[in-house]
Amino acid sequence: MKTILITGGTRGIGEGLAKHYLANGDKVVIISRSKGTLPHAIYLQADLSLASENYRVAEIINTKHGKIDGLILCSVDQAYRKNPLMTKEGFEVTFALQYLSRYILSHQITLNNNAFILNIATPGMNGTVNFKNLQCLKKFSSLKANVNGNRLNDLLGASFTDSDITYVLYNPMSVRTAGARSVFSNPFMKIVLKLWHLVNGKDVDTVVNNIIRILKETPTNQFTAYKTLNKVNLAMSTFNLTQAKKLQQETNKLLENIKSKF
Repeated sequence: MKTILITGGTRGIGEGLAKHYLANGDKVVIISRSKGTLPHAIYLQADLSLASENYRVAEIINTKHGKIDGLILCSVDQAYRKNPLMTKEGFEVTFALQYLSRYILSHQITLNNNAFILNIATPGMNGTVNFKNLQCLKKFSSLKANVNGNRLNDLLGASFTDSDITYVLYNPMSVRTAGARSVFSNPFMKIVLKLWHLVNGKDVDTVVNNIIRILKETPTNQFTAYKTLNKVNLAMSTFNLTQAKKLQQETNKLLENIKSKF
C-alpha cells in the first residue's frame, strides 16, 4: 500500500486521482480548505495560500504519516479578479497558492525512494518570468497571474533536474471542469469557454488515465514534462536552469521569516 498526498483533491483532477488511488487500495491524504466526501480518504484542512500553513501541514504529514510515495499538486484558484488579493503574509493569492505552496511542499515533504512529485500546471507553453514583478502585481489581472504561476512552476520543476526525485510537470490542456471556466467574469465568455470545452475538452477520467499511464512510463529520478500524452521539450527557455536557480534563491528570501518559525 502506497501513501499518496494530494492538494486540491476535493474536485476536478485532484479528486479523480484520489479516487484512482483509493480504488487501488492506497492510503490517500488530501489537503484542502474543506473536508471532502470520499470514503476512506484522510482529510487535512488548511489554507494553502498561507506559506505558514504549508509548513504546518508538511510537519504533520512527516510526523504522522511518514515518508510519502507520491505528492500530487493540484490546488489552484482560477477565479477572476481585477485587482490583486493579498494574504495576511503579504503575498498575492495566486502566487501564494499556485507557486509558493507547491515550492514549499515539494521541498518539505519527506519522500520514499522511487517516490514521485506530480505538478499539474501548463508546461510546454511559451512565456517568461519577470523577476522584478515576480508576483505579477504591476498591471495585474488574475489571468496573467495564473499564466505567471505556471511559468514559475516550469522553473520549479527544472530545479529538480539533477536531483534524485521523480518530478513530473503535467499539462492536461482543456478539461471539462467548472473551475476552468471561472477565469472569466463575463457571462458570455463563460458560455464560449463552456462550448469550447464541450467540443475540445477532455473529461476528468480521461485526464486521470493519461496521468497514470505517464507515471508508469516515467523513469525514476528524472524531471520530465508532458502536454497531454506528449513529452515537452526540456530545451525550451521556460526550463532554463540558471533562471530556476535564481528563482529558488529569490523564493527562499521571500520565505525566510516564515520558515524560521518551523
